[in-house]
Amino acid sequence: MKNAAHAASDSSATPEEAIRRSWERCMASGLRSNEHLPDAPGSRASLSERLEANARLLTFAQPIMEHLHQQIARSSSTILLADDAGTILRAIGDADFAERAARVALQPGHSWAEGAMGTNAIGTALAEQRPVAVVGTDHYLERNRFLTCIATPIHAPTGGVLGILDISSSAPFTQVHAQALLQTTAEIIENRLIESIAEAAVTIRFHPHAEALSSPLEGLAVFDEGGTLLACNRRAEKLLSIADGRRDTPAYARIFETPWKSILDHALASSMRTTRLRAHDGREFAARVQAGHLQALRSHTPTPPPPTPARHGPTLDSLDLGDKAVNTAIRRAQRIVGLDIPLLIQGETGTGKEVFAQAFHHSGPRRAGPFVAINCAAIPANLIEAELFGYRAGAYTGARTDGARGKLREAHGGTLFLDEIGDMPLRLQAVLLRVLETRRVTPLGGGPDERIDLALVCASHRPLKALCESGEFRPDLYFRLSAMSLALPPLRERSDIDALVRHILQAESPHRPLRVAAATLDLLRRHPWPGNIRQLKNALRLATAMLGPDEATLTPDHLPHELLDQPDAGPACQSLRAAEIRLVEETVARHAGNISAAARELGITRTTLYRKLRRG
Repeated sequence: MKNAAHAASDSSATPEEAIRRSWERCMASGLRSNEHLPDAPGSRASLSERLEANARLLTFAQPIMEHLHQQIARSSSTILLADDAGTILRAIGDADFAERAARVALQPGHSWAEGAMGTNAIGTALAEQRPVAVVGTDHYLERNRFLTCIATPIHAPTGGVLGILDISSSAPFTQVHAQALLQTTAEIIENRLIESIAEAAVTIRFHPHAEALSSPLEGLAVFDEGGTLLACNRRAEKLLSIADGRRDTPAYARIFETPWKSILDHALASSMRTTRLRAHDGREFAARVQAGHLQALRSHTPTPPPPTPARHGPTLDSLDLGDKAVNTAIRRAQRIVGLDIPLLIQGETGTGKEVFAQAFHHSGPRRAGPFVAINCAAIPANLIEAELFGYRAGAYTGARTDGARGKLREAHGGTLFLDEIGDMPLRLQAVLLRVLETRRVTPLGGGPDERIDLALVCASHRPLKALCESGEFRPDLYFRLSAMSLALPPLRERSDIDALVRHILQAESPHRPLRVAAATLDLLRRHPWPGNIRQLKNALRLATAMLGPDEATLTPDHLPHELLDQPDAGPACQSLRAAEIRLVEETVARHAGNISAAARELGITRTTLYRKLRRG
């Protein structure tokens, strides 16, 4: 089996023995306790490469680390995530501790492996492959002895250590409590990694007591279609007495007596209803069984409707026009295309969140399926539940006589885009969370639940994390949705406006090649664009409509008047009309009064240039 755990160097050793062994390794390597190591992290490119290599770990760890920080905030501490070589990837902590941490290089980009930093929680947990607490004088290097640190490995579903999770502080804390909190957090990250295994056909959650299901105490095991165990969490290893470090791949039938076919049938019938599992040693477990990607079970399920022809639309690559922030968002989204990981897009209104969601859909394996969008802010709170989940005929007053399938079921086999999810009512957030966990939908008015298979993309112009803090958004739903979170920049901060203008014009006028005068581009670059890309598209659409039949160049005269006159603009955002006049005069002066040459450079006619000079 590909275990989630990895054998420690000596799991029976006491914490004191682990520290003693670490000191022995440091002394044997020639490291001096008073040595002042240079604060020289790897290059920015090196850190970037490590972040790329650990993108999957970061995707699941980041929101859970943020949640952990909320539990210990204002305690002069920081939460650290290091890779499997001991290099710190992420740090989330209190500002008052950050300065002291920086003095000893306790920050991203620096290696805290034992060979670099002596005995310390990150490096020693990595060397011992077990949870470690290193307090004060336990640190080998004298300069680190103001620290109190605990760390625990994060194990990969396929075996081995993926990274290290650490809490470091300049103030003493209750180690027992902190270690339990850190251990639980690491196990949550491990569980999320296991749940996202693409080959998983069946997920079984089990415990001797039904009350412990859906808690950190439950065992978690995932199997492929044939019943081979792909991975399980630490709790499952203990409950099933599976030894750490085994590399064989036991089948379901070697663990449980309950027939595999019964498990498959139960998975398809209802993943919320608890069933019973009996192991070969006679022990019984309460269990919930969830169907994943079941190719072998298609004969058990209703035949889905034939796929619709592939829809043509934007792809993520087509959105990359040269802006660095947009390119970063695209690369992050491409990491999870085809994976069962929700995508959360944040940004101001009009920055292109729905277009990005469509591009994400058209870039993945579900591109032939439907793309279903719903704006949570545009639907009355009392109707959004029916819009999402559908309803049976007569489910409520005013309902359609033939009922409705609902957006969730309409998106089966494709992508569901929930725009402005920050405006979703709290009561409905709890229902959506349950659907995301079970992948089953029950229409209003009752009836059998139905399994759904879809990719989920959410967007909001409101900061969801702040909404969690104000009580307007459920933190558990936020953590479920924000596994991959990215932000789209406002148009005023983008460096690719010229390319974006050409891209929009090509879409608006595909059969009529258009040019943009230099003066027009200059005006467009200077505008603050409070409505972002949506406002730019409308401006260019109007400008195209204002072109004469023989004109092929957009001049400032074709633009909407509000772009040319901004009487309230401040020093940072001057009147575009004044900017246009200044550009015209500078161009004419540069060509020593040659009106024809200046007009050619500006991309306008001589008559238009004379008119602008008279207006100035």
